Amino acid sequence: MHELPVVLDIVHVMDEEANKNGMKEITRISLVIGELSSIIDESVQMYFEIAAKDHPCEGAKLVFEHRPAMLKCQSCGKEFPHEKNFQCPDCGGDSNLIKGTGREFYILSFDGQ
Repeated sequence: MHELPVVLDIVHVMDEEANKNGMKEITRISLVIGELSSIIDESVQMYFEIAAKDHPCEGAKLVFEHRPAMLKCQSCGKEFPHEKNFQCPDCGGDSNLIKGTGREFYILSFDGQ
């Protein structure tokens, strides 16, 4: 249910962008979702179809790009995507989450006319 407020924000931003750019219709919206953001594609899609009604982005195709959380090895410094464990694939050392990664949620781009 926490997807509803972010979907309403997407619709609001698309209204502003359509107005600012003289667009009557937004046909495609690319969204970036981090793996730790707890945003679920299907919920965003469902709420979007309802919230976008009678707005320039009604019927727009949503494209989801997923971003992994990134880790940094404490031993060798290698940065790598999180994949089930926190061990470095190069040296086997322990790693830490790189602050801010995997929590993204934003509009990457949009198309329209």
